[in-house]
Formats: sequence, C-alpha cells, structure tokens
Amino acid sequence: MKIVIVAQENDNHTAPLKWALEQAGYSVACWAGLGWSTERQASIAFSEETQLTLGVHGLQPGDVVWVRRPEQTRHNPKVAESDRKFAEAEYRWFNHSILYLLDVLPIRCINKYSASRFISNKSVQLLLARSCGMNVPHTLMSNSPSKVRSYLQQNPDRMICKAFFPHIWQKKSSSTVAVTETFEISQEMLPADEVLTYAPAIYQEMVVKQFDVRMVLLGTTVYSFALHNPKGAIDWRQDVSQGLVQVESIETPADVEKGVLAFAGKSGISYGSFDFAVDGDGQWWFLEVNEGGQFLWLDAFNCNLHVQEKFLAFLTSPEGSSRQTIEERRLLFPSWKDYLDSPAKDQQVPEESVADPAFVSIES
Repeated sequence: MKIVIVAQENDNHTAPLKWALEQAGYSVACWAGLGWSTERQASIAFSEETQLTLGVHGLQPGDVVWVRRPEQTRHNPKVAESDRKFAEAEYRWFNHSILYLLDVLPIRCINKYSASRFISNKSVQLLLARSCGMNVPHTLMSNSPSKVRSYLQQNPDRMICKAFFPHIWQKKSSSTVAVTETFEISQEMLPADEVLTYAPAIYQEMVVKQFDVRMVLLGTTVYSFALHNPKGAIDWRQDVSQGLVQVESIETPADVEKGVLAFAGKSGISYGSFDFAVDGDGQWWFLEVNEGGQFLWLDAFNCNLHVQEKFLAFLTSPEGSSRQTIEERRLLFPSWKDYLDSPAKDQQVPEESVADPAFVSIES
C-alpha cells in the first residue's frame, strides 16, 4: 500500500505526517496538484484497467490518497496570451477529471472529491446539521440590504456577522496583516445599503458560550477538544495564533456524536474538523465543518492529545475501523513532539510564499 498526499511536500501538515508515516515503514508520495512542470504533470490511461499517474507516482489498487490541499492548477507560462484562457480552461477540466476519478478508482480516497466540494458549502452544512438533529443557530446568508436590515430587526437577541471563507489582507513590504474575523453586530452598526452589497455575509444568532469545541471526525470515530479562551473572544482563531487558548480532551455527548456520524453519512465525508459552541446550559451548537481542517495545532497546545497518531492510524486502517482499532494502531506512529525533536523538523523547507489570490489581498 502506497499513501499519496495531494499537497506540497513542505505543507505544514504534509511534512510532519509524511515523516511519521515513513518512520512507521510506509511508502509515502506527495503530489502538489496539476501543473505544467514535470513533477506536477498527470496522465489517465484507459485500457483493460484505468491507470492514473500523478507526477511520477502511478496509483495501484489498495493505495490511499489523502486530498489534503491541492495547489491551484498552473499552465505553462510560455503559452501565448491569445491562448491563455483556452489553456486555463483545459487545465481546469483535466484537473476535475483527475480529482473526480479518484472517487471511483479501487483506492481509498480521503475525502472523496465530490463529497468535499459538496460539503464545503455553508448552506448545505447548516441544512444537513439540522436534519441530523444538531442544534443550529438561526442564520441569514445574504447580500440584500433590505433582507439584512429586516432580519436584524426581527431578531432582537445578540447577533454575529462572519465571512463565508477566511481571507487575509497583507500590506506590501510589511508584516502588517488584517484578517476576517467573526464579530458581534446590531442594527445600529449596519453601514449604508451599497456597502452591504460589496460582499455577501453570514448573519447568525449569537451563542453565548462557555467554551468552544473542535471535533475531529475519523471515519466512524469522533474526538472532541474543548477550547478555553481566557479573553472570551467570539472568534478564537486569532487567539490560537497567539497561543492564548487552552485545549483539553472532552467526552462527546451521545446525541451530538450520533448527529455528526449521520451528517458524515449524508455528506459522504470520512474526515473533517467540526466547530461547536457550548452554551451556559451545556447545549452544543453546530457552527461549521472544514473537511480539510487543520488538527496538528491541537497537539502543539496539548501534547497529551496524540491527534497526529490517531489521524495516521485512521489513514492507514481499513475503511470503517473502530475507535479501538485507531487507539491500538496509533502506537505505531511517532508523535508531533517526536517530529519537533527530530532532525526532519530543521530540514523542512518553508512553504512557498506565493500569494494565493483566493486568500490574500495585497494592500498598496
């Protein structure tokens, strides 16, 4: 069995996990995604058997592919300007042909590309979560000023506003950055109607919470971790980056676990990072799921969690393996702390600093 990680080899999760897998004796290959350079080329051959080659790595039945974080497709920069749109479209459609093909080959794909694209939609997430019995805050997604104003007027309780996707603005020639962050909002804070049309947003009933929960779904097993933020911030992500959050393992309520596993069954995902808020009455409220969410930071905050080893046990186990199997097999793999103490950490090449226009705006 070969494990192929679809991401840059120096990605902040790929590098430590590849090292840990190799320490445990597994063959691991990385493919950053479709591009014109040799290492990013791909081929699909249809004969008696369908053969997919990613870079120099040919997939075989029984292999495992983790679609971690594919890079944007890159066509040859020497293509004529008049042919650029054609080349971009051909690369885009070939890329879809590759990633959707992974769903139907005799391999194990985490997550199936069709499921990951489906569940990345916030509206689908909220609808499925509610249909699976989870608590979901009242929500409006809109770019209509009249709908936004009416919604806040009809909901006098505390409300928040958040973006559909994280975004970073970085100032040129400076380390100064600004990031999207969830914030509390009221009718009085709303800007002019035209401003409300500049970008759609999510307006949601605020959960007055005791603490947040990051849950990691691994097949049919879930692990939950309480995030205690001394500042009591609405959005804990920035405080995590500053090391201000305390992380501890907690039990998942049976009804929440049942809802999450039903959600996974309906959406088709086998791995994901779920975010919940726990209110003063102990009720868990579903906020969102990231099917490719980060998890190694949990080990960085609490080395007793062993999330790295649990994920690798899941990745290398047969589909549908139990919690017991994961707990037994995690002992086969080195930990996040082992990686930090190893020479491999010092040899890791920093990730490319190319600004992805989908995530970064450069301020003049």
